[in-house]
Amino acid sequence: MTTDVGRTADHDTELSRLKTKKQQIHYALEHMPRGCTVEDVRRWLFKHGQQAPTRPYAAPIVNEWRARNGVTDTAGHVLLTPELIAKLDEETAPAPAEAVPAATESVPAPAEAVPASAEAAKPAGAKGFYAVALLSIGVSVDTSWRFFEQRLGITDAVERVILFSVMEAALVACGWAMRGGVRRDGRPGPARLVAWALTAFAAFAALSLSGPVAGTARVLLGPVLGLVMLHLALGIEIRATRQHTTTWARVGRELRERVLSLLGLGDDHRDALARTRDRAALRAAKLALASRWTPFRTSRLRKALHASHVAHDPVQRDRMLRELGVLQHAKKLAETTQPSPW
Repeated sequence: MTTDVGRTADHDTELSRLKTKKQQIHYALEHMPRGCTVEDVRRWLFKHGQQAPTRPYAAPIVNEWRARNGVTDTAGHVLLTPELIAKLDEETAPAPAEAVPAATESVPAPAEAVPASAEAAKPAGAKGFYAVALLSIGVSVDTSWRFFEQRLGITDAVERVILFSVMEAALVACGWAMRGGVRRDGRPGPARLVAWALTAFAAFAALSLSGPVAGTARVLLGPVLGLVMLHLALGIEIRATRQHTTTWARVGRELRERVLSLLGLGDDHRDALARTRDRAALRAAKLALASRWTPFRTSRLRKALHASHVAHDPVQRDRMLRELGVLQHAKKLAETTQPSPW
């Protein structure tokens, strides 16, 4: 027992020293039984305190290592080669997770097809996006140069270069860190948040220097364009859809859906005309029950009836009458007798 605990501690220490997920997967394969599967590797890494890599990311690394080291499948009869792995990827049909036999777990199904290399493939046009991102720094440099002179009163050229270069160098460093994070585990990491914070400061400087119109142009053509191009070059948004949903992503999606629902723009398969008519029908029902002292009640009611199209649409007319009936008898809702739910 003491030996197992010490061995586990040694594995934990060695894994913490490795910088990339690929190195951790290789380390696991070297210290696990030869016939281990992709899921075995993921569970082993999680057991030793590491974040388990996603199956689409880990599968090609495991298969490549098995083929390079001449490891046979779990039955011990067939030698896995890169050609055989590619053929199995093409011929294997998707199956439920519980129906996949243990002997084939190391080969991903077509639904989880991934590039043969461990590194994620570059999006189309990545070099062009990188070039535009670098060119956009010129706009940011011009804005910083003028801001430090005209707003901060720094006229010495050398001093100005040293000071305003901090933000541009930080943006480049954040871009490089995002590139490394995406290549390592598919996520840009905290560097993206810092980059957007620097962009917010650049927006303040540009608006202070050139006003709302020209300042907005400086921001959009400078750091904002650079960050967007960097996102496209790294394929960050595409890779984000393949990763597990984070807590902040769920919070952001929930807030977005609530705001859209509040504005009446929820995704309920209605087009803009149907939404407009439905809101007008509800507004007409409310105005019909409003007091006589409501400002412009009659004209507003006529306008709402016209907008709801109730004169020509029986379905819309029925919808408005049902809304009116519910509003008229709202007080009787509490008097309705309901059976006990217990």
